[in-house]
Amino acid sequence: MEVFSQILSLVLFFPFVGWGIYTLRLRYRHEVELSPLLEAVTLTCLVIFYAFELTLLKAGVRPFSAYFVFALLGLFISGVALYGPMVVSLASQVLVNQVMPAERSKAHEPNYAVAEALERDGDYEGAVLEYKVIARMFPRDPVAMIRIANNLIKQAEAELAAPWFECAIKCLDSPEKNLSVTNRLVELYDRQLGRPDEATRVLETYLARFPDTAYRDSIRRRLERLTKT
Repeated sequence: MEVFSQILSLVLFFPFVGWGIYTLRLRYRHEVELSPLLEAVTLTCLVIFYAFELTLLKAGVRPFSAYFVFALLGLFISGVALYGPMVVSLASQVLVNQVMPAERSKAHEPNYAVAEALERDGDYEGAVLEYKVIARMFPRDPVAMIRIANNLIKQAEAELAAPWFECAIKCLDSPEKNLSVTNRLVELYDRQLGRPDEATRVLETYLARFPDTAYRDSIRRRLERLTKT
Protein backbone atom coordinates (compact mmCIF):
# COMPACT_ATOMS: atom_id res chain seq x y z
CA MET A 1 0.00 0.00 0.00
CA GLU A 2 2.84 2.35 0.86
CA VAL A 3 4.56 1.76 -2.49
CA PHE A 4 1.29 2.29 -4.38
CA SER A 5 0.69 5.58 -2.54
CA GLN A 6 4.16 6.83 -3.40
CA ILE A 7 3.77 5.92 -7.09
CA LEU A 8 0.33 7.54 -7.35
CA SER A 9 1.60 10.63 -5.58
CA LEU A 10 4.47 10.89 -8.06
CA VAL A 11 2.15 10.40 -11.06
CA LEU A 12 -0.09 13.23 -9.86
CA PHE A 13 2.91 15.46 -9.25
CA PHE A 14 3.97 15.53 -12.92
CA PRO A 15 0.87 17.34 -14.30
CA PHE A 16 0.95 19.62 -11.23
CA VAL A 17 4.46 20.79 -12.11
CA GLY A 18 4.00 20.64 -15.90
CA TRP A 19 0.87 22.78 -16.05
CA GLY A 20 2.35 25.22 -13.56
CA ILE A 21 5.50 25.70 -15.64
CA TYR A 22 3.40 26.05 -18.81
CA THR A 23 1.22 28.80 -17.31
CA LEU A 24 4.25 30.63 -15.95
CA ARG A 25 5.88 30.42 -19.37
CA LEU A 26 2.76 31.92 -20.95
CA ARG A 27 2.62 34.68 -18.35
CA TYR A 28 6.25 35.74 -18.19
CA ARG A 29 7.74 34.75 -21.52
CA HIS A 30 4.83 35.28 -23.89
CA GLU A 31 3.02 37.76 -21.62
CA VAL A 32 -0.30 35.98 -22.13
CA GLU A 33 -2.63 35.19 -19.24
CA LEU A 34 -5.26 32.50 -18.97
CA SER A 35 -8.91 33.48 -18.98
CA PRO A 36 -10.46 33.93 -15.51
CA LEU A 37 -12.59 30.83 -16.10
CA LEU A 38 -9.55 28.66 -16.90
CA GLU A 39 -7.72 30.12 -13.91
CA ALA A 40 -10.66 29.21 -11.67
CA VAL A 41 -10.77 25.66 -13.08
CA THR A 42 -7.00 25.30 -12.59
CA LEU A 43 -7.13 26.45 -8.98
CA THR A 44 -10.08 24.14 -8.27
CA CYS A 45 -8.07 21.22 -9.65
CA LEU A 46 -5.16 22.40 -7.51
CA VAL A 47 -7.29 22.13 -4.36
CA ILE A 48 -8.39 18.63 -5.39
CA PHE A 49 -4.75 17.71 -6.07
CA TYR A 50 -3.72 18.84 -2.59
CA ALA A 51 -6.58 16.88 -1.03
CA PHE A 52 -5.44 13.72 -2.87
CA GLU A 53 -1.81 14.28 -1.95
CA LEU A 54 -2.65 14.79 1.72
CA THR A 55 -4.75 11.61 1.74
CA LEU A 56 -1.99 9.63 0.01
CA LEU A 57 0.64 10.97 2.37
CA LYS A 58 -1.41 9.98 5.40
CA ALA A 59 -1.90 6.51 3.94
CA GLY A 60 1.75 6.07 3.03
CA VAL A 61 3.67 7.58 5.93
CA ARG A 62 3.14 8.30 9.58
CA PRO A 63 1.40 11.70 10.05
CA PHE A 64 3.62 14.48 11.40
CA SER A 65 6.78 12.46 10.87
CA ALA A 66 9.77 14.30 9.41
CA TYR A 67 9.06 12.96 5.91
CA PHE A 68 5.40 13.97 6.17
CA VAL A 69 6.23 17.52 7.27
CA PHE A 70 8.90 18.04 4.62
CA ALA A 71 6.62 16.61 1.90
CA LEU A 72 3.85 19.03 2.87
CA LEU A 73 6.32 21.91 3.00
CA GLY A 74 7.63 21.02 -0.46
CA LEU A 75 4.11 20.87 -1.90
CA PHE A 76 3.23 24.21 -0.35
CA ILE A 77 6.36 25.98 -1.60
CA SER A 78 6.07 24.54 -5.10
CA GLY A 79 2.38 25.47 -5.21
CA VAL A 80 3.11 29.06 -4.24
CA ALA A 81 5.92 29.30 -6.79
CA LEU A 82 3.92 27.77 -9.65
CA TYR A 83 0.42 29.02 -8.96
CA GLY A 84 0.84 32.04 -6.69
CA PRO A 85 0.66 34.55 -9.60
CA MET A 86 -2.52 32.87 -10.80
CA VAL A 87 -4.14 33.22 -7.36
CA VAL A 88 -3.27 36.93 -7.31
CA SER A 89 -4.56 37.36 -10.87
CA LEU A 90 -7.90 35.69 -10.19
CA ALA A 91 -8.32 37.47 -6.86
CA SER A 92 -7.77 40.82 -8.57
CA GLN A 93 -10.40 39.93 -11.17
CA VAL A 94 -12.90 39.06 -8.45
CA LEU A 95 -12.12 42.30 -6.63
CA VAL A 96 -12.60 44.37 -9.78
CA ASN A 97 -15.92 42.66 -10.46
CA GLN A 98 -17.06 43.47 -6.93
CA VAL A 99 -16.10 47.13 -7.29
CA MET A 100 -17.43 47.36 -10.86
CA PRO A 101 -20.20 44.78 -11.42
CA ALA A 102 -20.40 43.01 -14.77
CA GLU A 103 -23.51 44.96 -15.81
CA ARG A 104 -21.70 48.23 -15.31
CA SER A 105 -18.52 46.95 -16.96
CA LYS A 106 -20.43 46.07 -20.11
CA ALA A 107 -21.66 49.65 -20.34
CA HIS A 108 -18.07 50.81 -20.68
CA GLU A 109 -16.04 50.45 -23.82
CA PRO A 110 -12.25 50.28 -24.11
CA ASN A 111 -10.55 53.66 -24.12
CA TYR A 112 -7.57 53.54 -26.46
CA ALA A 113 -6.71 57.25 -26.27
CA VAL A 114 -3.64 56.98 -24.04
CA ALA A 115 -2.23 53.95 -25.84
CA GLU A 116 -2.83 55.53 -29.26
CA ALA A 117 -1.07 58.72 -28.14
CA LEU A 118 1.95 56.69 -27.04
CA GLU A 119 1.94 54.91 -30.40
CA ARG A 120 1.94 58.21 -32.26
CA ASP A 121 4.90 59.39 -30.16
CA GLY A 122 6.83 56.23 -30.99
CA ASP A 123 6.68 54.88 -27.45
CA TYR A 124 5.73 51.37 -28.51
CA GLU A 125 6.76 49.81 -25.22
CA GLY A 126 4.50 52.17 -23.30
CA ALA A 127 1.68 51.55 -25.77
CA VAL A 128 1.99 47.78 -25.22
CA LEU A 129 1.64 48.28 -21.46
CA GLU A 130 -1.47 50.42 -21.91
CA TYR A 131 -3.06 47.97 -24.34
CA LYS A 132 -2.34 45.13 -21.92
CA VAL A 133 -4.33 46.95 -19.25
CA ILE A 134 -7.24 47.17 -21.69
CA ALA A 135 -6.83 43.51 -22.67
CA ARG A 136 -7.01 42.55 -19.02
CA MET A 137 -10.16 44.63 -18.42
CA PHE A 138 -11.80 43.46 -21.67
CA PRO A 139 -10.47 39.90 -22.20
CA ARG A 140 -12.67 39.32 -25.27
CA ASP A 141 -11.59 42.48 -27.08
CA PRO A 142 -9.48 41.44 -30.09
CA VAL A 143 -8.55 45.04 -30.96
CA ALA A 144 -6.30 45.43 -27.93
CA MET A 145 -4.66 42.06 -28.64
CA ILE A 146 -3.97 42.96 -32.27
CA ARG A 147 -2.51 46.33 -31.31
CA ILE A 148 -0.29 44.70 -28.69
CA ALA A 149 1.03 42.35 -31.37
CA ASN A 150 1.55 45.22 -33.83
CA ASN A 151 3.54 47.23 -31.31
CA LEU A 152 5.62 44.23 -30.34
CA ILE A 153 6.50 43.71 -33.99
CA LYS A 154 7.61 47.33 -34.17
CA GLN A 155 10.02 46.49 -31.35
CA ALA A 156 11.32 43.46 -33.28
CA GLU A 157 9.57 41.13 -30.81
CA ALA A 158 7.88 38.85 -33.33
CA GLU A 159 8.11 35.85 -31.00
CA LEU A 160 6.12 37.71 -28.34
CA ALA A 161 3.64 39.06 -30.89
CA ALA A 162 2.52 35.65 -32.18
CA PRO A 163 0.59 34.55 -29.03
CA TRP A 164 -1.36 37.81 -29.07
CA PHE A 165 -2.43 37.24 -32.67
CA GLU A 166 -3.38 33.69 -31.63
CA CYS A 167 -5.61 35.06 -28.87
CA ALA A 168 -7.15 37.62 -31.20
CA ILE A 169 -8.24 35.11 -33.84
CA LYS A 170 -9.97 33.06 -31.15
CA CYS A 171 -12.12 36.09 -30.35
CA LEU A 172 -12.97 37.02 -33.95
CA ASP A 173 -16.17 35.32 -35.12
CA SER A 174 -16.35 37.07 -38.48
CA PRO A 175 -14.66 34.98 -41.22
CA GLU A 176 -13.44 38.13 -42.98
CA LYS A 177 -11.97 39.84 -39.92
CA ASN A 178 -10.56 36.57 -38.67
CA LEU A 179 -8.87 35.89 -42.00
CA SER A 180 -7.18 39.29 -41.96
CA VAL A 181 -5.50 38.52 -38.64
CA THR A 182 -4.92 34.89 -39.61
CA ASN A 183 -3.00 36.02 -42.69
CA ARG A 184 -0.83 38.30 -40.57
CA LEU A 185 -0.08 35.47 -38.17
CA VAL A 186 0.72 33.10 -41.04
CA GLU A 187 3.15 35.64 -42.50
CA LEU A 188 4.71 36.10 -39.09
CA TYR A 189 5.25 32.39 -38.57
CA ASP A 190 6.36 31.65 -42.12
CA ARG A 191 8.52 34.63 -43.03
CA GLN A 192 9.74 36.21 -39.80
CA LEU A 193 9.98 33.25 -37.45
CA GLY A 194 10.74 30.54 -40.01
CA ARG A 195 8.08 28.17 -38.65
CA PRO A 196 6.00 27.04 -41.64
CA ASP A 197 4.53 24.17 -39.61
CA GLU A 198 2.88 26.72 -37.29
CA ALA A 199 1.66 28.70 -40.30
CA THR A 200 0.10 25.52 -41.67
CA ARG A 201 -1.59 24.82 -38.33
CA VAL A 202 -3.11 28.31 -38.23
CA LEU A 203 -4.58 27.97 -41.73
CA GLU A 204 -5.92 24.49 -41.02
CA THR A 205 -7.55 25.78 -37.84
CA TYR A 206 -9.19 28.59 -39.81
CA LEU A 207 -10.62 26.14 -42.35
CA ALA A 208 -11.91 23.89 -39.59
CA ARG A 209 -13.62 26.82 -37.92
CA PHE A 210 -15.01 28.38 -41.10
CA PRO A 211 -15.44 25.46 -43.53
CA ASP A 212 -17.92 27.33 -45.74
CA THR A 213 -15.86 30.48 -46.14
CA ALA A 214 -15.68 31.95 -49.63
CA TYR A 215 -11.89 32.00 -49.26
CA ARG A 216 -11.47 28.27 -48.70
CA ASP A 217 -10.03 27.52 -52.16
CA SER A 218 -7.33 30.19 -51.91
CA ILE A 219 -6.49 29.05 -48.38
CA ARG A 220 -6.15 25.45 -49.55
CA ARG A 221 -3.81 26.56 -52.34
CA ARG A 222 -1.76 28.45 -49.79
CA LEU A 223 -1.63 25.36 -47.60
CA GLU A 224 -0.35 23.34 -50.53
CA ARG A 225 2.43 25.85 -51.11
CA LEU A 226 3.40 25.77 -47.45
CA THR A 227 3.55 21.99 -47.30
CA LYS A 228 5.74 21.86 -50.41
CA THR A 229 8.36 24.24 -49.01
